[in-house]
Amino acid sequence: MGTTLLRGGLVDVGGGEFERTDILVEDRRIAALGDGGAGDEVLDCSRFAVVPGIVNAHNHSNENFMRGRWDNLPLEPWMLFSYPALFAPEYSPDEIYLRTLLGGIEMLRTGATSVVDFLYELQGFTEETLGAVVRAYRDLGLRALIALGMSDRSYQETVVLDLDLVPADLVGQLEREKPPAWGDWEAFARAAVDRFHRPDEGISIGLAPSGPQRCTDEMLAGCARLADELDLVVHIHVLETRMQALSGHRMYGKTLMAHLDEIGFLGPRANLDHCIWLTDDDVARLAASGAGVVHNPIANLKVGSGASPVPVFLDAGINVALGADSTSANDDGDLYALVKIAGVHHKVWDIDYERWLGAREAWAMATEGGAQAMGDAGLGRLEPGRRADLVLLDLESRIFTPLNNPLHQIVLGATTHAVHSTMVGGRWVLREGRITGVDEAAVLAEAREVGPQVMARYAEGERVGEALLPAVRRGWLEALKADVGVSRSVPLDRKETP
Repeated sequence: MGTTLLRGGLVDVGGGEFERTDILVEDRRIAALGDGGAGDEVLDCSRFAVVPGIVNAHNHSNENFMRGRWDNLPLEPWMLFSYPALFAPEYSPDEIYLRTLLGGIEMLRTGATSVVDFLYELQGFTEETLGAVVRAYRDLGLRALIALGMSDRSYQETVVLDLDLVPADLVGQLEREKPPAWGDWEAFARAAVDRFHRPDEGISIGLAPSGPQRCTDEMLAGCARLADELDLVVHIHVLETRMQALSGHRMYGKTLMAHLDEIGFLGPRANLDHCIWLTDDDVARLAASGAGVVHNPIANLKVGSGASPVPVFLDAGINVALGADSTSANDDGDLYALVKIAGVHHKVWDIDYERWLGAREAWAMATEGGAQAMGDAGLGRLEPGRRADLVLLDLESRIFTPLNNPLHQIVLGATTHAVHSTMVGGRWVLREGRITGVDEAAVLAEAREVGPQVMARYAEGERVGEALLPAVRRGWLEALKADVGVSRSVPLDRKETP
């Protein structure tokens, strides 16, 4: 690939500090910082801030056609329509390729260089459908950990609902539509790793048991063992809602976190998405295990799940990454907007303002925290030996005019408007505002035509959702009133001064 010298940029050198320096890129990695000498390509970066690419540590590309579909629905009612319990439509490989490109373009345009795609295929994975996702990310040049979303419990086992409000024939149908068993999932995961797992080429495979209330212990323990055997990362939704907290107590007589800990699931390979309804004991178990958390503040607000106690996690030494979640639960894939929300989200907590989280913490979650969630120590910072995944931000844009504090303006401004160019693994994937790997205009035009056709196929599944909604609403209201043993006031170990 030759060498590229980025000369004289205002470079993020870590810890919130920026310096004017050169970056030499060679063989997909950063070879040197400082006086870089010469390169096959020399780019004057004096008008740019040079920053690490954001890691979008939680995403569902299978929802990329669903932008703007729903509002004012909590997670469990929302899932009735976005993830139909019955009659979920099938996507062709070409449609899967297109929907993946659609979301990937948005990520590249908004500062991301890496994504954890917690991927569901409701009609089941095949090598061809998974290959379409891989092909899209490769064509875009976006680094991706494709985490295979899986479950093995039937729908009515996974939520709190009043079965008296569900027609008997529908209950029977739900029981007959139980997902595949762990043995089938394990076989596919092994095949997927063998076929597609190429971290140095930008594509990794991970395991993604959907949530402890949606998976048997056989699947949860099996994922942990397989991850250890094949050196994989694991992602899982944990305690996103009050209903999930109530489900845990009913299923196991303890919190879902305690159950995961006691069956040996938690560990440094595990990344827990959302993590809102935790007890103090849950946080202690999480910290002791070495597992990480992925914070999804915008999606958590959109579906009314709550505020993840991120200050508590950071106090406890837990790694925290950031995720945009899906374009259905979020309606937007702007990663710099996500970082801004993360930087201001917890200032409303009733704590001393000297203990607030701000720009420095949000940026660390988006970069270095995301590197751990990707399972890739080469990401997150601009220093020799790390991957050459970086973004050029135009300092002559209104976002940085006047330039007072680079870190604060990056995190708290409308920084997407300043994205000029993006490099992933030493390759320009966005150059002077243009996507290099695909024809963006053609992708958008095709998505405008295909997206509504795909959404029309959800009609039968949505009718089932309407039939289940009264029962799920009853369960949601029950969970709303339940005492799930969670304190939502002051972070752990943050004693207020008089």
